[in-house]
Amino acid sequence: MRFVLALGLVLAVGLSPCSAEGGKSGRHAKAPFSHAAERARANENLLMLLGGALGGPWLQMAQEIAVTVSDGDDLRVLPIAGEGSRQNLRDVLLVQGVDLGITRLEVLNGVKASGELGPNLDRRVAYIAALAVDMLQVLARSDVASLRDLNGKKVNVFPKGSVVPVVLKTLGVEIEEVNVTLADAIEQIRTGKLQATACFCSVPIPIYRNLGADSGFKLLGVPYAQALEESYLPASLTSDTYPNLVAPGAKVETVGSNVVLVSYNWAPGTERYRKIEKFVNAFFSNFEKLQQPSRHPSWRSVNPAASIRGWQRFPAAKQWLDRRAAAAAAGAKAGGRSGAPAIDPVLARAQAAKAAGGDPAVQERLFKEFLEWSRTKGKR
Repeated sequence: MRFVLALGLVLAVGLSPCSAEGGKSGRHAKAPFSHAAERARANENLLMLLGGALGGPWLQMAQEIAVTVSDGDDLRVLPIAGEGSRQNLRDVLLVQGVDLGITRLEVLNGVKASGELGPNLDRRVAYIAALAVDMLQVLARSDVASLRDLNGKKVNVFPKGSVVPVVLKTLGVEIEEVNVTLADAIEQIRTGKLQATACFCSVPIPIYRNLGADSGFKLLGVPYAQALEESYLPASLTSDTYPNLVAPGAKVETVGSNVVLVSYNWAPGTERYRKIEKFVNAFFSNFEKLQQPSRHPSWRSVNPAASIRGWQRFPAAKQWLDRRAAAAAAGAKAGGRSGAPAIDPVLARAQAAKAAGGDPAVQERLFKEFLEWSRTKGKR
C-alpha cells in the first residue's frame, strides 16, 4: 500500500504543471481549439466552383483547377457538381456562397437576350477566362451522306435540353428529337431505330473515340453559317482526336462554342472581389500546370488570354493579363538588345490559337514550332 501511494505521489509531481518541465512545455503548448477562430480561418479564402455533371469533363476541369491553385487555408477552391450551363449561370448570380461557375457562351448570350435573369446581365456577370471549346459532334451510320440527310429523321440529342436542335434548325435541318444515353444511341443506330446521335460536348467523347475503324460509323460535317457568328465559331475534328473516325490528315468541319469560367462582377474593394482576385492570380500564374499530359485534353487547346466578344473580363483578371503582356513586351525589348528574347508561353499560345483557326492540333504544332524557332534564333 505504501508503495502504491509513493508511486502515485511521484506521478502526480512528475505531471504537475507547476514542475519545471511542465512549465516549460506549457509555454510552448498549442493554443486551445477555438471554433469561431477556426471557422473564420477556414472560410477566409474559400471559393466554391461549379463544374458539370459527375464523371463529366467540366467537373474534371473544375477539380484540376482546384488541385492546381489551392494552397491550404491561404487559398482553397471547392469543386462542386453543377447542373449544366444555364443552371450554373443562375447559381453564380443568385446562390449564396457560389463564387465561380463554368458555362458556355451561347447560354450567356441567350440568357442576356431573353432577360430571364434580369437586365444588364453583361454588367453583373464577368468572365475570368475562356476554358476550352466544346464542339458539336454528330455521329451517324456510314451510309448517311451529309447533315441534311437527317432532316425529319430521329436523332438522339444528348443531354436533354441541349442547344443541338436549335443549331441544326438554324442550318436548315429539323430533326425528330430523341433523348437516350450515348451508349444506347449507338446501339439504336446499329439497329436502325435512330439515324444519328449528336452532342455539343468537350472533345473527345470517350465512347466515340473507342469505336473501331470498321464499326460502320462516321462523323458528319457541320457547316458554319453567318447566323451562328454571335455565339459559335468554326471548329474541326481531326484524326488526332478520333483516329478511327477521321482519316489521317483529314478534317471534319463543325461548330464550337467557348466554355467560359465566370463570376459575379463584384465591386473592387469588397471581400468577395478580394477572394476572386486571389484566385485569379493563382489561376493564371499556374496555368502551365493545367496543360500537363495528365490533365484533361481540353486544357492543351485553351487560350486563357482570348477575349469573349460582348462580355467584360473580371477586372483583376484583365489587370493580371495586362501586367503579363507589359512584362513580356519589356522582356522582348531587353532581349532584343542581348540577343535572347523572353518568351511568354501564355501569349505564345494566344498567338498560336489565333493563327490555327480553332484547330487544337494545328495550334499545338504552331506553338511548338514557335518555341523551337525562338530557341534557335537566340543562338545565332
